[in-house]
Amino acid sequence: MIVDTHTHIYLNKKSKTQDIINNLEKDNIEKIVSIWIDIESSKKSISLSKNNPGKIYASVWIHPCYTYKEKENIDNNIKIIEELILKNKNEVKAVWECWFDFYRLNEKNRDDEIKIQKKYFIKQIELANKYNLPIIIHSRNAKNETFDILKEYKAKKVLFHCYCEDLDFAYKIIDQFKECMISFSWIVTYPSATEVKKTAANININNILIETDTPYLAPKEVRWQENVPNNIKYTLQEIYKLRSENWKKESFEELRNKIYKNSIEFLNLK
Repeated sequence: MIVDTHTHIYLNKKSKTQDIINNLEKDNIEKIVSIWIDIESSKKSISLSKNNPGKIYASVWIHPCYTYKEKENIDNNIKIIEELILKNKNEVKAVWECWFDFYRLNEKNRDDEIKIQKKYFIKQIELANKYNLPIIIHSRNAKNETFDILKEYKAKKVLFHCYCEDLDFAYKIIDQFKECMISFSWIVTYPSATEVKKTAANININNILIETDTPYLAPKEVRWQENVPNNIKYTLQEIYKLRSENWKKESFEELRNKIYKNSIEFLNLK
């Protein structure tokens, strides 16, 4: 069995959400985590989880690219998110997606946007720690700033999704955060992603998760299609190939089963 730990199935345009869910069993996809972008869509994610118990799980928060628009509502938004966590403990399994995103900053408001992102980031860490939830990290153009905030505010359960950094940084975060997972997407296959490949080949199997980031990052086998959770099998196969070439001794079944166990235990998908 496999868990896709990061999907945006509501953004698929060519496949209906329920069709995606109905097709999961075809490739032994037992569970997926549904990632949304703001408070209202987080509520939809929770409803989707309630309608598909044990198969779909939710995360809650506000995408960092939206935080500047919500700069006057931080305390109220925190209150709403906390209420969603408390009222939906069976469904909400992570606080997403905590980061500094310096990729799309408006140069006119750059400093102010970073300040607002930082305020939300800190609140996310505090809320995740309070309820022992993982925080899902995607650091774009800001790995050192992200690391410093996570360390300063003593983040407990940290998941770096769609990993794009180098092996040294992977060792650094694994050493710093004792409950730390690194999740690989189809980026691990890109010819230019040499450090991501090296990371997948070398880190301890205990720290590996996998994802599709549906509907983005479709693998080459279905390059001209929208990505769907079923395609996670290709990422798993690639990671096995990289680790085998690096003389890792685990069989494909052992790798698959361990990553599945990591997913269930780290995200508490029971």
